[in-house]
This record gives sequence, C-alpha cells and structure tokens, in this order.
Amino acid sequence: MLVVSVMVVTGALFTATPAQAYTHNCGAFYGIGEGGAISYRYYSITSTYQSAFGNAQERWDETSPNSPGYFSKQQTNGDPMVEVRDGSYTWDAWARTSWQGCLFGDWLYNEVYVAFNSRNMSGLTARQKKIVAEHEIGHTYGLGHTSLTCSSGPSVMRQGSGKFSCAGDGPWSDDINGARAKYTP
Repeated sequence: MLVVSVMVVTGALFTATPAQAYTHNCGAFYGIGEGGAISYRYYSITSTYQSAFGNAQERWDETSPNSPGYFSKQQTNGDPMVEVRDGSYTWDAWARTSWQGCLFGDWLYNEVYVAFNSRNMSGLTARQKKIVAEHEIGHTYGLGHTSLTCSSGPSVMRQGSGKFSCAGDGPWSDDINGARAKYTP
C-alpha cells in the first residue's frame, strides 16, 4: 500500500500542468459551441477603437475552428452579446470587460461589455491597442489572466505590457487552447 501511494505522489509531481489560459472566469456564452456566432455592436466608439476591436476579433476568428464561435458585427439596434465602447475613464486600466453575473456557468443575459479607456491607451501603438482588444475578447470568452512570458509561451491574457514584446500577434496557442477547453464539453 505504501508503494502505491508513493507512485501516485510521484506521478502527480511529473504530470504536465494545463495551459494557463485554462484558468477561467465564471461565465461563457450560452449556445456557442463550435461555429456559433457571437454578435457584437459598437456604442459611442471612435474609429481608433473600432479598428482595434475589429482587427482583434478578426485574429480570433482566424483561429477557427480551434477557437469557439466567430464574431459577427450586428448592424441593427438589437441586443448584441458584446457591447463595445470607448471613453476617457478615471479608472486606471487600458480597458475593462464586465458582465452582470453568471448563472450555471453562462453569462447572465448572454451579454458582456467591453470598454476601452482612451485616456490610458492614447500612447499605445495600433498593434498594442489590438493586443489589448484581443485580451478583452479573451475575457468575453470567459478566460482569466495568466502570468506567462514570451519565453514560457506568450498569452494575450497576460496583464500588463509584457505581451507587447512577444513575436507575432495573438491570440497565441495558450489563449486558443484555453477558449476551446472552456467551450468543449
């Protein structure tokens, strides 16, 4: 019996850890699965942040079928799943993603809000703004923050400016695998 216990402990020490983006926030979009549309709409937003979000959602869409769903811009006044806006806010962050709660693992009302803080993002390049938008889209999928570095495996879900120096553009494999794991039963 003692030998079996030691083998189990030893096996646990050498098991690979899952990707960091597998750390999830509480919610997800209900009914997305593979290939479902995630509607979004711009509210009170400048062309700078429309471009950042538009380029970011295109990058996430390019990862399909490896990431769940695809983003679809809503042209009407209907109720989108993602509301996107920008403004000069007093809070100290580049952007925020928020929701009203989650019920049984899904976003309440199947709705998420993304707000870019133009006051804090004004000094960022277009690429950096796009990567911030990719990060916020990761939150809309329900992904949490990571602590990955460029050398340990880049992730748009890393907080701060460290991800800006990583080669290429996100979302990177850790982000995609995290989103896929969240939506794959």
